[in-house]
Amino acid sequence: SSGLPFVGADVGGFFGDPSTELLTRWYQVGAYQPFFRAHAHHDSKRREPWIAGEPHTSRFRDAVMARYRNLPLWYTLFEESSRTG
Repeated sequence: SSGLPFVGADVGGFFGDPSTELLTRWYQVGAYQPFFRAHAHHDSKRREPWIAGEPHTSRFRDAVMARYRNLPLWYTLFEESSRTG
């Protein structure tokens, strides 16, 4: 097999300030990538899920909870990939 098993992006991008709608969509997509973090340059606006307010906070929470449900599978696949390549 080949590829990069532990790949992802900084949710919201590293530079700039995405709209609340774009940040919401980024959380929803990023939650299904192995590497997931809301991380940005110190001059960018904060990206914590609770800052956006409702209904976005609930959407962020739903995405993160879906991610948590998948973590056992992903950990198993990461371990297998570390052994088999």
